[in-house]
Amino acid sequence: MRNEKGGKTVTGIVLTALSLILTGNIIAVMTHRIKTVERPVIYKKNLFADMMLCSTLFISSLDIAFNLFTRSGNALLRFLGWIVRISFFVPSVIVLFFSGKIVAGSLIKHKRHAKYAIVLGMALEKGKPTKDLLYRVETAKKYLETNPGATLILTGGVPDRNGKTEAEVMRLLLLERGIPEEKIILEDRSDSTKTNFKNTLEIIDATTPVVLITSNYHMDRAVRIAKKAGFKNVLRLPASTSFFPYASNVMWEVLHNINEYTKIVKDT
Repeated sequence: MRNEKGGKTVTGIVLTALSLILTGNIIAVMTHRIKTVERPVIYKKNLFADMMLCSTLFISSLDIAFNLFTRSGNALLRFLGWIVRISFFVPSVIVLFFSGKIVAGSLIKHKRHAKYAIVLGMALEKGKPTKDLLYRVETAKKYLETNPGATLILTGGVPDRNGKTEAEVMRLLLLERGIPEEKIILEDRSDSTKTNFKNTLEIIDATTPVVLITSNYHMDRAVRIAKKAGFKNVLRLPASTSFFPYASNVMWEVLHNINEYTKIVKDT
């Protein structure tokens, strides 16, 4: 019995430490973005919701380690404690479920080619592309080099402080890398992933096979949105991502997966 309790305590302490690390990562990444992006209100709302989820994970971890809610000898208090425990445990399981789904979805990569590749934009920071946006651009460049008959559709219409949209910034980066202008189509009116695909359907037919290029953590939700928009044949080509903001980005996706059912924050 001692070993069982001791093992539970160690597991809980490890989980508590991991939840604190996750919380610190999210605060660092999101506060930086709030200071640098053009639409900070969305990031503020996400940060608040992320902190609620992190608090749930933290309290559940403490409960695993120290049996916070059911240690009382009183039967009624133990019963109430179980209700409180479940109220924290269920959201934690939901977070872990979606995290696993997102990571699993990021590993799927199709080797087939298509005539069009849709490259999703990403918020600029002080008018400059993030590393993850650069990874998307590099992935698009390599795809076009191995499939020269294809055309890139660059999406993203949120302008920076100088009026350049995400799509335009990607276009300039690809031109610098030797991609011909005629291989690029701009969709520079959208302000979310949903409108990325909606506006792209004005350029190509929904039945046309497309290769989707976005960050690996974003791929699972992006494919789902593309299919809801009407695309019938979506091939996955995930781009690499930066290490430090990865956990925060996964939690962003977890939040928006949950948001599909609860509508906590505006879709992005």
